[in-house]
Amino acid sequence: MGVMERPHVSVEQALKVVGLTREELLSLGGSVLTTGSAHLVGSLAGGLGNRGSDIDVHMLVPGITKPTPAYLFFAGNTPVDVEHYPDTMPGRLVDAARAFPVLELPFGTVSTGPAPGRRTRRTAARWLNSLPLHPDQPPVFDASEAAAVLPTVVRAGLDQLMGIWAVARLAERAEDADAARYLYRRAGRELLELRCRAAGDVLTSEKWLPDRAARLGLGATAVRRHYEVSDQAGLTELLDGTGLGDRDPWSYVTVRTDADRQTVRLGREKFALTRHGRLIGDAVSAEGSVHRAADSVGPRRLLDALRNAELVLETSDDALTEATDA
Repeated sequence: MGVMERPHVSVEQALKVVGLTREELLSLGGSVLTTGSAHLVGSLAGGLGNRGSDIDVHMLVPGITKPTPAYLFFAGNTPVDVEHYPDTMPGRLVDAARAFPVLELPFGTVSTGPAPGRRTRRTAARWLNSLPLHPDQPPVFDASEAAAVLPTVVRAGLDQLMGIWAVARLAERAEDADAARYLYRRAGRELLELRCRAAGDVLTSEKWLPDRAARLGLGATAVRRHYEVSDQAGLTELLDGTGLGDRDPWSYVTVRTDADRQTVRLGREKFALTRHGRLIGDAVSAEGSVHRAADSVGPRRLLDALRNAELVLETSDDALTEATDA
């Protein structure tokens, strides 16, 4: 599946969905929308959204060093969220993306660099899907820059899929049928998300995922299969043609002790305090492959340790290139 030609949506068409014109929005926003270049982002900019959608605007502002809290005003009953970002931030994202080579995989182009953090990835995805509010303003990314940034967003989707798949396999080994079924269904949705991102459709809200898949030409039956997969066999079937179906997700991720875990004493006893606020008396510590950790503490205990945030999963540094060399 190649990169899709993004459906052309003008600002006028996007705002018409919520009953506004560009001139009305700019007038309502006043000076709030003149501090930098203004860009419509979110579902409306991506050609989806509905009458109840919010209007999301990102401002690229000179002279600031970090994003600022959102400013909210209303256009009738429609909320308008305006966020300010440093005008140097898009260039930094492009430079970071270009610092690593990419791999051409059967499902799309993937960065070999580490995936951006969740907030950065979400921002990059929104900018890939943005529309300038002023006709004389350029897009956040030009075509070359967008082509550099997209593989980093795809990489984040690949990491998410492989992490969930790895835990689904672990739940199977632990004979926790309910957890395995739930996780395989999540893995199916993550695969659908990955397909969309790899094709250039990077809207960030899961509620639009079926609509995005339909834009790629996937029929209702194919989409439903991604939502209903419940075991390894079903996921392997869905992975056919991606180049990932015969890979071992346990070789793609590792486990390590959560850096946010603290040791606390209650009387003479020591406990691990997890980021979820849970006290664990027999906390597991591990670092390395899922295979080794499962053999060491057992699949069920390892699954519990991940649930409790005693341990976390992370992508193995060499996993992507090793998997594609096989």
